[in-house]
Amino acid sequence: MSRLKKIARRTFLIGSAAIAGGVAFGAYVVARPTPNPLLDELQDGDAAITPFIKITQDSITFIVPRADVGQGIASIQGYLIAEELDIDPTTVTLDPGQPHEAYFNGEVAAAGLPFPLYDEGTLPETLRDIMITVARLSGAQFTGGSSSLADLHKTLRHAGASARETLKAAAAKKSGVPVDALTTENGAVILPDGTRLAYMELAATAATTEPDTEVELRPAADWKWLGKPMQRLDTVAKSTGRQNYGSDVRLPGMLHATVRTNPGFGGGVITWDSGVAETMSGIRAVVPITDGLGVVADNTWRAFQGADAIDITWGKPSYPASTAEMWSVLEDAAIEDNLNS
Repeated sequence: MSRLKKIARRTFLIGSAAIAGGVAFGAYVVARPTPNPLLDELQDGDAAITPFIKITQDSITFIVPRADVGQGIASIQGYLIAEELDIDPTTVTLDPGQPHEAYFNGEVAAAGLPFPLYDEGTLPETLRDIMITVARLSGAQFTGGSSSLADLHKTLRHAGASARETLKAAAAKKSGVPVDALTTENGAVILPDGTRLAYMELAATAATTEPDTEVELRPAADWKWLGKPMQRLDTVAKSTGRQNYGSDVRLPGMLHATVRTNPGFGGGVITWDSGVAETMSGIRAVVPITDGLGVVADNTWRAFQGADAIDITWGKPSYPASTAEMWSVLEDAAIEDNLNS
């Protein structure tokens, strides 16, 4: 944990850009500013400052770049931002964002070194920093190895805290009330007289406000969600059939593919006949791949049917291809060993 604190102090950088009516906040765990992917596809009225939080005049979006495959990581990323931003996470949109170097995973690279995680000596710490830099330069965006929280828990909290304090500064500009007299509550800045300025109302002003990077994270005693029983943010959507999955994506002209590969790894293909498959409805191509064949079609089912229709003669791998063959090899070895003993 202390290493993460050192990284946070040394490398959190916040950039700022004012763009047509909105603002986005975030933090980079890098040694230099990284291009902001949110700037690439902005719609009219949107704005972006950094990669993790986008606030427009009518919506708030959290970018949660670690992939949720049922382990709940999207939800906890949302809670980490929301805890510091002081907003109900069920009122925002969670978006995995586009693949980009800004969302690199340095922790999975650093944790792969042959040192215990509790070893904070000079050599381990130096090599971990080097591996984090390598991950940044290579744009290694990765989910796995139980690394998501270790990698992002400080990053996302700092992003939320920076956004919160910058929105307070924007509210001070708009109201004339000193920043230290302002508080936040559930998605709004609160003036001393009780007036609420919703974050979305402050987006345009915040976009022209210098981000506050010297922020204090809230102590655990003040947490509303972290460390307490909480419901995953996608529970309702999954329970009501409204959740979108990767298989739900549809793009203009999109094709689908499947593969058949040698069940004996490394055995390759001796011969194959795709004549029947290529005449089937919807099949666009049959292409050789390593150790097998790929079938491209206009939908998944047709790709599966085409793959099943290919006549393939598989090559033998360099090891026993079945359990029965493996037992035979072991029995022969045991007999030979007994004869030689």
